[in-house]
Amino acid sequence: MIDLITIHAGTFSWLSGIFSERAFEAIGALLILVLGLLTKKYIIPLLKTARDRQIAEHVLTIADDVTDYFLERFPQAHWSVWLDRAIDKIIEVTGVGRGPAERAARAALSRKKRAGDSQGEKIEART
Repeated sequence: MIDLITIHAGTFSWLSGIFSERAFEAIGALLILVLGLLTKKYIIPLLKTARDRQIAEHVLTIADDVTDYFLERFPQAHWSVWLDRAIDKIIEVTGVGRGPAERAARAALSRKKRAGDSQGEKIEART
């Protein structure tokens, strides 16, 4: 066992003749710098994308709930009458801008139309 450690430790001993101790420190610093740059370029955008996807799913779920609420509250009204109020409610709950909230509300209405459920048929008949 001791011979194995000695052999293993001596594997890189030839490097000490070529490089000084300062050179190893500089190489280590450069490797850490490169690792940081690669992390910033590739890992952080992936984490932001995952976070944005979770927020989008959250907004869409809230948009579904809000449009369901307004469909039940105003069953005879055309969807365009209460859509602005639904968008304002989505903005209030989630804190997103008007554009994403409007797209989420319209997507929720579109899914209801495609689903063909009883509420979706009411929306389809009114449009």
